[in-house]
Amino acid sequence: MERKADDMKQFALDSMPSFVERISGSEDFEKFKTKATKYGLPMMLVFSENRLVMNEMKYLSTEFRRRVLVAHISLSKKENRNIFFEYGVRGQALISAAPHTGDGEEKQSLVTFDGKWNLHRLRSFFTEHALKTEVKSQPKPDETKKKEEVPPEKQKVKTEL
Repeated sequence: MERKADDMKQFALDSMPSFVERISGSEDFEKFKTKATKYGLPMMLVFSENRLVMNEMKYLSTEFRRRVLVAHISLSKKENRNIFFEYGVRGQALISAAPHTGDGEEKQSLVTFDGKWNLHRLRSFFTEHALKTEVKSQPKPDETKKKEEVPPEKQKVKTEL
């Protein structure tokens, strides 16, 4: 690669951090939905015909990290065709889905992005459907017990001068 503007731009775009989860099959998609349910995060499902993740989605997945989960589902993988049929998607689409609660309301809470695919409109769609605050990971029960239990030797206060 030479030091030309196009090459340097391509390098920078390829090096962008990305929190987009690539789905390859129904098994990966079930894991993704389980993760969304566990943390109570809405899902953004990006359906596309090619395997490349859009740079805009890389940016938005980083910007809205821990407020929304982003999945890239490619039609070029045969395993993903069932997911396309399940959501009734043909071609490229972006769907926002609330986390699955287990009572069958998932299909009713789907919102499809139908505007022009530019960064400003995609960002406003993400802002509208993402959580307002980040989800913090909950500490494990063992860690909270360790913090509460302080050995008696450390609780003593020295009174000597």
